[in-house]
Amino acid sequence: MLNRRILRIKAMQALYAYDMAMSSVKEILAEEVSGKFKYDPAFHDFTDKAAFDKRVKFVKRTFLDKINLDLSPSDLDEDIQEALTEGQVDFSNALKKEHKSARDRMEAEIKNIYRQYIKILLIPSEIAFIERQEKERIEKKAKAASSLYNFISNPIVHALSTFKPLVDFSIDKNISWKGEEDTLKSWYKLWSANEGMMTYQSKAEPTEEDHAEALKLLLKNLAFKTEEVDEYFSLSDLHWSENKAIVRSMISKTIQGYEPSLDQPFELKELSLNEKDDFQYFRILFDKTIQETVELDATIAAKASNWDSDRMANLDKIILKMALVEMVNFPSIPVKVTINEFIEISKKYSTPKSKQFVNGILDVLANELTSEGIIRKSGRGLIDNK
Repeated sequence: MLNRRILRIKAMQALYAYDMAMSSVKEILAEEVSGKFKYDPAFHDFTDKAAFDKRVKFVKRTFLDKINLDLSPSDLDEDIQEALTEGQVDFSNALKKEHKSARDRMEAEIKNIYRQYIKILLIPSEIAFIERQEKERIEKKAKAASSLYNFISNPIVHALSTFKPLVDFSIDKNISWKGEEDTLKSWYKLWSANEGMMTYQSKAEPTEEDHAEALKLLLKNLAFKTEEVDEYFSLSDLHWSENKAIVRSMISKTIQGYEPSLDQPFELKELSLNEKDDFQYFRILFDKTIQETVELDATIAAKASNWDSDRMANLDKIILKMALVEMVNFPSIPVKVTINEFIEISKKYSTPKSKQFVNGILDVLANELTSEGIIRKSGRGLIDNK
C-alpha cells in the first residue's frame, strides 16, 4: 500500500527525471539560439570567422545565464536580443510541457502498481491451466493417470480464478497474460522444480493447509524471488525493485484474507486508503518544488556557504527543496517527521555525505522559517515541534 515515504520517493524520482530532461533542453536550445550566429562560408568572409565564433560563444553563454540566472546584458545587439527572447519563450514552453509530462508519467507509474498486483493475482490460475495441459499431454503419451498434479484441484486457486471482482477488473482494464504463454510455461518449469512444490505434488490427498501453502509458495517464491520474473517486470517498470514491495504486501494480505465460507472469499486490496488525498499530496510536492525552484535554490544557497553549489549533489538539492515545500505547505506534518523522512531518502538514494548535509541545512532552515512564521504547523503537525 502507498504511504507518504513512497510518494516522496516517487516525487523525487520524477523531479530528478525532470531536471535531467530540462538540462538537455537547455543545451539544445542554447545550440539553436547561438547557431543563428554561426559563420557560414557561403555568405561570410573567412577572415571574419574568429569574430563569428566568438559571438556564438557569447550568445550561448548569455542565453544560459538568462534562463539559469535570469541575467543578460542590457546593451545587446537587436538581433541577439531577439534570438534570446525567442529562445526563452521556447524554453518556457518546454518547461511547462516537461513539467506536465514528468508528473503524468509518475502518476501513471503509481497507478500501474495496481495493475501489477492484479496481473500477479492471475498467475495461479494460469499456472493451473498449464499444469492441466501438461497432465493431459503426459497421460495421453503414457496412457496412465498421474497423481503429481495437485495444483489443478487446488480449491483456493479455483476460488481465486472465479473471484468475480478480480475477473471483472482484469477484463475491464484489459489485464491478462494473453500472448505470454511461453513466458508462463518457463515459469511453470521453475515452479515445478521447487522442492516444496514437488513435496506438495507428491501427496496423494493434500490438506487444505497444503493447498494454501502451495499457493503462498508460488506467489512468494516465483513472483518475488525469481530472477526471471524480476527481469520481466523490470522491463515494464524502471522502479520495480521498489514497487514490488508494495505489490508483495498487497498480494500477501489478499491471500491471507481468504475466507472460503464467504460469498466473496477474497478482498481486493486498495493501493491507497485515500487516493485523492495521496495524489493531491504528490502533486503539491512535485508542482511547488518546480514552481518555486529559484526561490528555494536561493534559500538553500544562503545556508550552504561552506558547500560548493556547483559540486553539491543534484539529488541533494532536490531533496532539500522538497523538504522545504513539505514543511511550508503541509501544516499537519511535523517538522521533525519531514526532516527525518528526507534524511532517510538521502541515505538511500544520494551520496555518503548527504545525510549530514541534508540534516544540517534542514535543521537550520526549519528553525529560521518557523521563527519567521513561514512554517506554521497545526493539529498533529505540532506534536513534535514543541
